[in-house]
Amino acid sequence: MNSMTGFGKGSFETESKIYTIEARSVNHRFIEVKIRLPKGLLSIEEKIDKAIKNTFKRGTFSIYLDIRNNGTSPCELDLDLSIAESYFQAAEKVKNHLGMTSSLSLQDILRYPDVIKSQGVEEEDVLWPAVSNALNEALKTIGVMRRLEGEALKTDLLKRLQLISKTLEVVDEDSLEVVKDYQIRLRERIESLLDQVPVNEDRIAYEVAAFADKSSITEELVRLRIHIKEFERLLNDEDAVGRKLDFLIQEMNREINTIGSKSSVTTIANAVVILKSELEKIREQVQNIE
Repeated sequence: MNSMTGFGKGSFETESKIYTIEARSVNHRFIEVKIRLPKGLLSIEEKIDKAIKNTFKRGTFSIYLDIRNNGTSPCELDLDLSIAESYFQAAEKVKNHLGMTSSLSLQDILRYPDVIKSQGVEEEDVLWPAVSNALNEALKTIGVMRRLEGEALKTDLLKRLQLISKTLEVVDEDSLEVVKDYQIRLRERIESLLDQVPVNEDRIAYEVAAFADKSSITEELVRLRIHIKEFERLLNDEDAVGRKLDFLIQEMNREINTIGSKSSVTTIANAVVILKSELEKIREQVQNIE
């Protein structure tokens, strides 16, 4: 079981370049990939997207690629004189229109975008293997982080499930006392109303049975325990289980609400509050499980 939160960094060096990828992942209902690449590298965006989706099932992934000269060979630059001239002419028009005396310096022009470009983009047969190696390293690190956090979440969730199970035992015991208490109160009420008239035991038995059937929470308790066992099984699954766990939480919440509506006994009402509180904490944790 994995979480959806992680960070990874990977790098790969060719003869002239160092490719570095930083990758972050956070929780998301499905899978979403956001990629930021240097200009001229859109051809590999789809490959990066595919590599991530083949590795993970859920989460939002933000990918950043940085390419730098490794310093072993001179960095060749392209100077775009037409763009430089356009910047200069535009600046002159503004200067004349506003009656300014100062003009653009050489340093000013060279700072503008696309005036100077690095001939840094390698051929794709070199580019993609380098990026792929850096990406795989980053994704491997993310995978480790997600697994470690997943284990921490698993430990916390198991503790909360144990508390829910213990609380259900209390509810189970108190539910039996509810029927016994009703039988005693029913007998006392009938005897006080009829005074010396003999009590019809069959009628009392019928009323008690009807009440027991109406207020019984046995089925809800059985289903809740089944859901808990399935929840625990999924926590040990290596596959993406977040959506399945979320569905189980909805089913467990439905059973707990039914228990609360069937009983007005204080101890059971208090137990229901505990159950709902723990289930809500579990739900919050599950939002970050892949």
